[in-house]
This record gives sequence, C-alpha cells and structure tokens, in this order.
Amino acid sequence: MFWWPGMKKEIAEFVYACLTCQKSKVEHQKPPGLLQPMFVSEWKWDSIAMDF
Repeated sequence: MFWWPGMKKEIAEFVYACLTCQKSKVEHQKPPGLLQPMFVSEWKWDSIAMDF
C-alpha cells in the first residue's frame, strides 16, 4: 500500500483534470434498462447454443 501526505488532494486534482475520468463518472452514464425475465424451457434440449 502507498500513502503520502496530501495524497487525497493530489488524487482529487488528477481525477478532476482527467477527461477520461470525467467522461466515465457515474453521473454521465446511461442508467441500465429494466431487467427482463429469462426464458426457462420446459423440455431438455429445447434450446441449444454453440460458440465457436
């Protein structure tokens, strides 16, 4: 772990000046959509998926 006097202030200044940090702040993100129920099949092998 690292720590030095004034570390909190320096980090706050760095993040404030960082354009990428400002763009990725939670306030600038779209809220997630509503959850959708998952399809549950009634039979075995009713749905098959492959990933190559």
